[in-house]
Amino acid sequence: MRNFMKKRNSNMELLRIVAMLMIVAFHIFRHCINIQLTDANSIAALGNGWYSYPAFSKKLCLLALISPMGQIGNAIFLIISGYFMANKDSVDLTKISKKLLLQLGFAALSLGLISILAYQRITTIPIKLLSFNSFNWMSWYVGYYFMVIVLAKVFLNKFLSKLNKNDYIMFLLTIFALTQFSWSASIISNIGGGLETLCTGVFLYSMGGYIKKYNPFDSVKSWFIIALIAIINIIVIGNFYIVTADNILSYVPNGENIFLQSIPLYVDTQIIPIILGIAIFELFRRIKISNNKIINFIGSSTFMIYLIHDNEFFYKIWNAKDWITLLYESLSKFIMTFGIYVLLTFGAGFIGYCIFLLLGKIWTIFKPLIIKKSDIN
Repeated sequence: MRNFMKKRNSNMELLRIVAMLMIVAFHIFRHCINIQLTDANSIAALGNGWYSYPAFSKKLCLLALISPMGQIGNAIFLIISGYFMANKDSVDLTKISKKLLLQLGFAALSLGLISILAYQRITTIPIKLLSFNSFNWMSWYVGYYFMVIVLAKVFLNKFLSKLNKNDYIMFLLTIFALTQFSWSASIISNIGGGLETLCTGVFLYSMGGYIKKYNPFDSVKSWFIIALIAIINIIVIGNFYIVTADNILSYVPNGENIFLQSIPLYVDTQIIPIILGIAIFELFRRIKISNNKIINFIGSSTFMIYLIHDNEFFYKIWNAKDWITLLYESLSKFIMTFGIYVLLTFGAGFIGYCIFLLLGKIWTIFKPLIIKKSDIN
């Protein structure tokens, strides 16, 4: 996820932070709030069926806007990587692999230990114990991102470097079209599970390189990009309205059968999060920020934050809150509480990153005592 370069642009690091906040917000929605809203068993257990009636609620539009944020954040991270790496002659897979594996291992070990301690000491909320084997199944995005970087190392960067502007555009449009047309996308998916998503990752990475090399949106005014983002978000709300209207039309009251709301969900290959990701990237690319060490340091922690928060341990903590009742009673309190949860979750991952770095410093001090001098790299 992170671009492993010594010199980093603070506007891009700020964008990493924003993208990760969006991803955290999405995960709280996807694994908690959406379940409380749409799952009949959850509604019965919590007694929060405030929206379990056939009507369109304006308050739920907020949830509809949060729904694509995770995929937008995923897209932004790949675009950033392509922006900095697609035009490089070489990609240091050894360095990237080492950093990813070390952080993944630290996150798995930390979450396992913390879940044990929390399980023994906290009784007010249900705690999910995490096996140390979570190392192998944490955060699918890690593998997705790494596969794109491997392809960049093996052939993609060399291929892109040989393309002139017209051929580059043709390549981008072709791979984008293949993933957007349903028939071609289904063929790609049938070849191998996840291949459609991987092709989307290649497109986003390549788009980042194209923006860096040719600056294609230079003549587009910033107000238009902001307007485009606003229009697409209106479309997102429109999607929610259409889904709700369709559910109302098909709803047949029958005894204890309750009406269940449905918030449209998005996947990484869909056009809405892709366009929003590109638009937000371009908007932040234009921000002029001098080199800021604080922003850069927080931005460098985003991969660890991703690993720390996206798991059943945090899902259980988030689910201890009755979000639907809070939303029903007060939109402003919901937004404030939701924002606090997002920031606290982000902060927990950031603290984990700081501890990881501290352990790295300690390892550096004691390394000569453990490894023979001739073997120290």
